[in-house]
Amino acid sequence: MMRNAKMLLNAFLCSLTLALGAPLASHQGKRHDSGIPPVDAKQSVDGIKQVNNRYLVEIEPIFNNKCFDCHATVKKLPWYAKIPGPRHLIERDIREAKKHMDMTHDFPFAGHGTPSEDIDALEGVIKKGSMPPMRYRVMHRGSQLTREEAGKIQNWIDASKVMLTSETWRTRK
Repeated sequence: MMRNAKMLLNAFLCSLTLALGAPLASHQGKRHDSGIPPVDAKQSVDGIKQVNNRYLVEIEPIFNNKCFDCHATVKKLPWYAKIPGPRHLIERDIREAKKHMDMTHDFPFAGHGTPSEDIDALEGVIKKGSMPPMRYRVMHRGSQLTREEAGKIQNWIDASKVMLTSETWRTRK
């Protein structure tokens, strides 16, 4: 009986996400390139390597647990991904997420263009708390960053700005 109620609730939530149909995009109007991001001429390759090394140790494990389902290679889709409507929505959302920021490979990520743009985008998401989108949170309890995780990511962002050289850092408003 309890299992049937849980399946019914999941089906209802799945239908609700389809009905809402809100895109997962969090960067309205910004360009998104495909492929390997270019490096700003002023940013040193050593700085990018330092940022990536710290990313691999401190941040990648967090992103692996919280972000990779949509922004990298999906390890396992949920059971409802076998249903044609939800499957289409999930596949579209994953494609869209990877257009914005593809974390399949190490830092810098594909999607925004330059390493600075990756950092800018991540900082905006951390400050707004806009990821994952609400409809993903509804279906995936515990997917939102904890304060500790957000703090670690923000510290990495702050250090990355320095490593990418403060004189070349572009501040966006």
